Amino acid sequence: MSSELSPDRDAVVNKLVEFGHFSDRRQALDHAVDLLQEEAATLSELREGLASLERGEGTPLRVAVRSLREELGVPEDA
Repeated sequence: MSSELSPDRDAVVNKLVEFGHFSDRRQALDHAVDLLQEEAATLSELREGLASLERGEGTPLRVAVRSLREELGVPEDA
């Protein structure tokens, strides 16, 4: 399946290839799609995390920080 880009986006892709950031248009567009997929996954994880907090399933920040300090051996005053 093929998609058309706006002239502005098309120019950006062409410049990225021209400047050597990508070997060709396909590589540039594949990279863009990979980034969009990563962003979608991150947003999904954030939404689930927020929903978890709203259900009262979170850990208070000071408790989490104390636990991390203990785990890493970092003193309280550091």
